[in-house]
Amino acid sequence: HEDYEWLNHSIAPTKLETQDFRVTVGEGEKSYKASILNISGTSFGALSPPAIEALNTGARMGGFAHNTGEGGIAPAHQIGRGDLIWQVSTGYFGCRNENGSFDPELFKDKAADDQVKMIEIKLSQGAKPGHGGILPGPKVTEEIAKIRGVEVGKDCISPSSHSEFSTPSGLLTFADRLRSLAGGKPVGIKLCLGHPWELAAIVKSMVEKQQFLDFITIDGSEGG
Repeated sequence: HEDYEWLNHSIAPTKLETQDFRVTVGEGEKSYKASILNISGTSFGALSPPAIEALNTGARMGGFAHNTGEGGIAPAHQIGRGDLIWQVSTGYFGCRNENGSFDPELFKDKAADDQVKMIEIKLSQGAKPGHGGILPGPKVTEEIAKIRGVEVGKDCISPSSHSEFSTPSGLLTFADRLRSLAGGKPVGIKLCLGHPWELAAIVKSMVEKQQFLDFITIDGSEGG
């Protein structure tokens, strides 16, 4: 029955007080009222500048957020002026040193942009399982290389894991660090859930450390 939608009758129907279905993510002045429908992560480079600009412009017009994907924040995002969820992956593209390690000052500078509303730490993705993010060398133009902080013309391959942490506790510490560097903006994670106990370990660590993620994005095995 997947092709059908229906409404059930009730003798006590619910009366909605508002048509605003936005969800507040995070706390304080930098919290974000997120739409329940947004644009999921697709990197600049995987999509062309006009495509990214069109998506982001649509996000601004529609009042929802646009996830950058792991390819960093491009001028095409900024032209659109739509709300951004900046995705930070294992490659730390857009906030990395020459050796591929995380650059806190570069991150802080870019996260300060008012267009960036939330930060998403990418742990894994549903697309290309076992491989992760891959951008072949011929597609790594000067513009893409500058945005990502990589070499022109060389395959841009995301490492299989983060170099800044290796445990649930380390993940939460890193998330807290990003939140601080971003001036209190919400920070969450994205993962394709292969082992339920891994998510349970993160939740257990949050309770033990009293350090909490602001949101969790579950990626589908169908590739987003």
